[in-house]
Amino acid sequence: MSNLLSGKTVLITGAANGFGAACTKLFHENGANIVIADIDNKSCEVLSNELGNRAIGYKLDVTDSMNFQECISETISAFGQLDILVNNAAKILPGLTVDETNNEDFDAFIAVNLKGAFHGLKYCYPHLKKTKGCVLNISSMAGVTGQAKHAVYAATKGGVNALTKATAVDWSNDGIRVNALCPLAMWTDALRDWLKEQGDQQEMANWLNNLSSLGYTPEADEVATSALYLCSDLAKFVTGVILPVSGGGEVGYKVRG
Repeated sequence: MSNLLSGKTVLITGAANGFGAACTKLFHENGANIVIADIDNKSCEVLSNELGNRAIGYKLDVTDSMNFQECISETISAFGQLDILVNNAAKILPGLTVDETNNEDFDAFIAVNLKGAFHGLKYCYPHLKKTKGCVLNISSMAGVTGQAKHAVYAATKGGVNALTKATAVDWSNDGIRVNALCPLAMWTDALRDWLKEQGDQQEMANWLNNLSSLGYTPEADEVATSALYLCSDLAKFVTGVILPVSGGGEVGYKVRG
């Protein structure tokens, strides 16, 4: 175990499963106090019990402003301060084009992916100002390049990227860093479950691998190391960055040869 986050308190939304859980575990290994905030309360309890000391679980619906404020109050009560916010909670499915999307789906994507991040930023701000802390918004390469059949999801992540840059400028005088991480595909339980539903699993696995120039799909904990970097003092002069963690997926296309 290293100590890149020793003495820091981190609030992570969508923290109990998938990429959020990978960040939770890695940050805890690096000495942080962790608030595992997730709408899946059972998974919160399981993960907080697994980590033991320096970790608490909290049932959080990021679309509910009062619930978010209560979560922050619980964070301060438990650990006395807040140093890092990781806005990770997200709605990804259903995958739809614009013409297939109804108003209810549109509103739900906006509420979780964009308004949820807004709630985190707004209500954590006074505490991050005290500690000169930082924010990491978990975005997506879909918000940079677009993604077929994920029009509104991509739009919300593009919004998160713009929100990140604007807030980084606004809060720079307070000493608060604000960055975003843009993963491509990564192996989580959810992606493995999706793969099992595909007709030719090997073909789909190969397709996922070929999305990146490096030619493979990383595990979530491999991507989490980039999140750790941006939240640590190693990146203390980095703010307003939209960091692709895509294995070069955005730089060009492979040619079969």
